[in-house]
Amino acid sequence: ADFALKSLGVQININRDGSANVEERLTLIISGNPSRELYEATRATYSDLATWKNRTELSEMRHHISRVNTDITNLRIIPQSLESCNTFVGTCRAAVVIDYTVPAGQNGSGLIKVDRYKPRTAKYSLIQDALSFEQTKTGDLVLPAGTTISISIQQAAEKIYFSSMPQNLEGEEENFRYDQSANLRYYTGGKRTFNWQGDTLSKFQFSYEIESLLETEVIEFFRDTQNAVVQFFQGPEGLAALMLVLAASA
Repeated sequence: ADFALKSLGVQININRDGSANVEERLTLIISGNPSRELYEATRATYSDLATWKNRTELSEMRHHISRVNTDITNLRIIPQSLESCNTFVGTCRAAVVIDYTVPAGQNGSGLIKVDRYKPRTAKYSLIQDALSFEQTKTGDLVLPAGTTISISIQQAAEKIYFSSMPQNLEGEEENFRYDQSANLRYYTGGKRTFNWQGDTLSKFQFSYEIESLLETEVIEFFRDTQNAVVQFFQGPEGLAALMLVLAASA
């Protein structure tokens, strides 16, 4: 089989609870009729990552969020149709999309650490070790050529900090503010999707904060209380308590 990786895009959408929806798009160059036929046959029959990695013989045919300290759920492989076929050179292009969810972490696990360090305010920090890319001995993240990481966050985010400047913010120096107390430069512009392309990201850090409205906090409190009550009554202690209530009311 003759498959080559043209580009890899990793799109991470961070949710309010610290979970994330991830879509990885691997664009392939496929050479020769046998490889095209193998791609089409695999696309029609197989939807597991192991088979796709085995048949394409591409080491990057994998998810780039590590399973070491992170759960991955709802994994889907979505191969796209062949396109841009060139009969003269015998090549086609196709994309394989890997789509999955990273649940909110607990006790230091997960992709995003959420620190509710003061009332109604949460700080979200990317855990670099959850990204499955090469790291240097000094802790720098190495993105291969042709690789793009995109991270999208809520519009309400503020105090947005990154240790390496996203490529799509070049020329926006006026949209940064130095915070003397934190000794950090925060991004204050309007963009909420940030892109880093094939490069070495020095000790990569990315964080931001969201302050919840008071009414949102009240709604979340009652929702959490309701969920706790339901879980209690669904457990063995809850059944015993329910029997006592019924006996007392009889």
